[in-house]
Amino acid sequence: MSRGKNKDRNLCFSDLVTNALQGLSPIQTIMKMTEPEYIASLGFASEDIISFGGGWCNHASPPELQQIYQEIVSDKTLFHASGRYSAIKGNLSCRKQLCRFEETVYQVPEMTPDQVLIGQSATQLFHDVIRVLINPGEPVCVMDPTYANYVNGLKCALPESPLWFVPGLDPISWEYLSDPSYSLEVLESYCKQGARVFVVSTPDNPTSQIPPDDFINDAYELIEKYNGFFIVDYAYKELCFDQEPVCQSWSPGDFPHFISIHSHSKWLSSLGRRFGWVEANEKVIEGLEKIDESTILSADTLNSMATERFIEHMISQNTLRTYIDDIKMLYKHTAQVFTKCLKTCTDWKYLDPMGGLYTCCPTPNNQDPLSFAQTLLKETGVLVIPGLGFGPSLSKGIRLSYGPLCTDHEKIKEGMQRIQSYLSK
Repeated sequence: MSRGKNKDRNLCFSDLVTNALQGLSPIQTIMKMTEPEYIASLGFASEDIISFGGGWCNHASPPELQQIYQEIVSDKTLFHASGRYSAIKGNLSCRKQLCRFEETVYQVPEMTPDQVLIGQSATQLFHDVIRVLINPGEPVCVMDPTYANYVNGLKCALPESPLWFVPGLDPISWEYLSDPSYSLEVLESYCKQGARVFVVSTPDNPTSQIPPDDFINDAYELIEKYNGFFIVDYAYKELCFDQEPVCQSWSPGDFPHFISIHSHSKWLSSLGRRFGWVEANEKVIEGLEKIDESTILSADTLNSMATERFIEHMISQNTLRTYIDDIKMLYKHTAQVFTKCLKTCTDWKYLDPMGGLYTCCPTPNNQDPLSFAQTLLKETGVLVIPGLGFGPSLSKGIRLSYGPLCTDHEKIKEGMQRIQSYLSK
């Protein structure tokens, strides 16, 4: 048997890997720019970098959640139970508590466990929801800009399906949904061409904007008219600062064409404890159960047990809404500090965050965003994220995150001052 140094020359892979997914995706670009090896290659120590790039929260998880995990792992019977399979849809007791969570915090009426499916994460659930709803080659509509991982998520789920963008951010005026009626006209034109799915994140990544209620209502009615599905990604649902979108209280029973994707990553600061769920009409949940059987088979039992107990405890103590409000105010204040520094140190246009962790700006002098972000990092040690991959409107823009610095506002000020010094050269 030949074992030469070129032994991998004839290895063959799918067209998906060798063609559709070639090159660094926006998410890979973000992750690799934060790797210690890359930072070291620029001559910086990790602690010298000020990151406006990360899409992660940095507040401490609630002590009640930590205590619940400790109780489970220190109890021989409970820990043994946490190693068992759950039902494909997720543990019934956890799904019941998620229904209580939605009713208690958001007044979602009469939701049942049969309208809930627990998954590994919102990322995995987006992939599987798309597989349930549409056929290969059928388009998916999203707002422009949109979450960068939808691009590769759709390529992996349905490689032949295109992503069609509904205009949201005007790259000239830098206003968001300045003409909702035009955006709805574009959406309807897509529906007439066969689109049956419209995905909205609210507040969104990368702009932290919340579409007006009239737009959400009209978009749902439009999708319903064409017998499609209106999907809302609620990654930042618990981080709406003032305005809460009307759809936050929608029930799958009242809105059968509405599907919502949830995660505890952000509000519980649990990005590494992968846990998400979907709320939808029972028929959609049945379809997801068939898909999840072959993707994850079983939701994580330990995280499900902990989430169930945490929600039950916080509701019984009447502290769940208080905890969410406190976290919301922490990020709202951080956003205010961030945009004030941005306004003081630059002349960039930006969007006032309505929730979430981000704002967006045009690149100075219409520069290529990847080159600008790389040069800024090399010159200043400040990390921002190029807008490439978030949609056409950010092809000359950058995303900035204040999420990682919610407990270190001095770093925000220092980072902005470094950018100011760089721009003044």
